[in-house]
Amino acid sequence: MELTEFISGLINEGNVTVAADLLSFEEADLRTAAIHLQQYYEDDCREMPYTAPALDMEAARWAAGYLYTTVQFILLRNLDASLLETHLPAYKGERTAAAIYSADLTLRYLPDLFLLAKGLSPEDPLIARFYQTAHQWPFSAAAIPLTEQVDLSAINEHPSLRQAYTDRIIQARNLSQCRLPENLPFVQAALGTHAAILWPQFDTVINEFIL
Repeated sequence: MELTEFISGLINEGNVTVAADLLSFEEADLRTAAIHLQQYYEDDCREMPYTAPALDMEAARWAAGYLYTTVQFILLRNLDASLLETHLPAYKGERTAAAIYSADLTLRYLPDLFLLAKGLSPEDPLIARFYQTAHQWPFSAAAIPLTEQVDLSAINEHPSLRQAYTDRIIQARNLSQCRLPENLPFVQAALGTHAAILWPQFDTVINEFIL
């Protein structure tokens, strides 16, 4: 029950344990993990603005397994970088609003892991993987600086994701995501006339667009 215990520890205690070797999760483990994710979704969606997207269990389980293995790569320093592609596979489904929110149940911890991994070894190939994942799942990576254009259409088209994503950008004080033309008007509207007080540095972004 490696994945189940990982999810339970992450949600309930904020502490996780992982196996000392890369592994494939057993079917019984995946089924029990799905029960935990379902409950987590039902609890979490009550805190979302507007109406949260539906649960996409395939995306939720993929993300939980992805996060589990990411923690392994951070902690088990003997793992070779050549294993990243095999053991951290990209999500193969469509990144719909439901998939984005469901994956976020666990991928929301990605920025914390990014900072941890970058602190341990800034040149680690895992860092490049973090950036790649952040560009694919920007809703879960509002605190990670983005360097390339990202597809925000599924987020922008869903009121709940749009508002939550804007709130995360402001909370993370992430100027790089503010500079994305798709994000700027939403952040500006959310800050309103209080921008100078709530986030003084936001003015630098506004001035760049004016110039």
